[in-house]
Amino acid sequence: MKKMMILIPFIIMQNLFAQGIAPEDWGLKAFHIDNAQLGEINFYVTAKGIDEEKPLLFLYSGCRGLPTMLVVQTEESALKIGTVPPDQIYAYSDDYHVAFIGRPGTPFCDTMRVEEINPLQNLEDYQPSDEYIEKCGMEWEIQASSVVIDTLCNMLHISEDKIIAIGYSEGGIIVTRLAAENDKITHLVSVISTGLNQFYSSIINRRMDAAMGIMTHDEAQAAVDSLFAIYEKIYSDPDNTDKWYDGHPYKRWGSFCDYIPLEDLVKLDIPILFVNGSNDRNSPILQADYVKLEFIRLGKTNLTYHVLPGSDHWFSETVMENGEEQHLSHRAEAFQIVTDWISFY
Repeated sequence: MKKMMILIPFIIMQNLFAQGIAPEDWGLKAFHIDNAQLGEINFYVTAKGIDEEKPLLFLYSGCRGLPTMLVVQTEESALKIGTVPPDQIYAYSDDYHVAFIGRPGTPFCDTMRVEEINPLQNLEDYQPSDEYIEKCGMEWEIQASSVVIDTLCNMLHISEDKIIAIGYSEGGIIVTRLAAENDKITHLVSVISTGLNQFYSSIINRRMDAAMGIMTHDEAQAAVDSLFAIYEKIYSDPDNTDKWYDGHPYKRWGSFCDYIPLEDLVKLDIPILFVNGSNDRNSPILQADYVKLEFIRLGKTNLTYHVLPGSDHWFSETVMENGEEQHLSHRAEAFQIVTDWISFY
């Protein structure tokens, strides 16, 4: 089974979680719904001011079968990794009910033993549950998210004039379709995500590698031809959970790559925010640029588009200073862009 480099742009390390690993340690209350069609849906809501009337902020970070908290242990040390942006949960909890769902068949916290702590590699090596593999794909995620939003609107005092869906990376694709299918959502935020077919990202990268001289044009063409071959296999067997490509079952790819977010984006009339990095290979900026171009072509004015030049998928920029590589983080800047936008609209 081949594993991919996991797309978790906002992993947070142990210093924020020295106090514990349960939902209440994050300032969250845990709930679950037993749904006849979807099975058990676990979801989490900020406890602060839970009885007050507030707008709802629904978070979606990535789309792999990871727990919210992963504890990585060796014989001598341990590291706690948060896969949902907890600092943003805390920052927004004064003014919003912040909520997110857990992955099917996946605990809030899980532990894995490793020989060496390497956060990105450890996340990549995490084995999702059989239930997650069986349910992986957009359908469960969309339906479960919609059920949770409807439940929250009935369960809490929600200011229904402002229900914001924020998605990071693949989560941006999820919240786009969610906004198209659940008209309770009034604001959409897509961060380091895309508006086109996810498969197109790898094709763009091969073409750009050739244009920059990283590989020859012949090598790039061979790589693209190989991509087309595997994509054809996936599209011909889109529900298969036994065959895997790049860290996911065919079912997951067949689901996500049968959806073109741009087709829904241009139909939405709610305020939309796109935030991207210009040096992102996971969600190449050319795709987000095309989304902006299409909104201009159609005369639609409900899209706000921010690009952080030089930033990659983790909002990190590599620069040379005194002959040495330095890594600059633009994460706080990206977070501020989102915060200012949702406060303004």
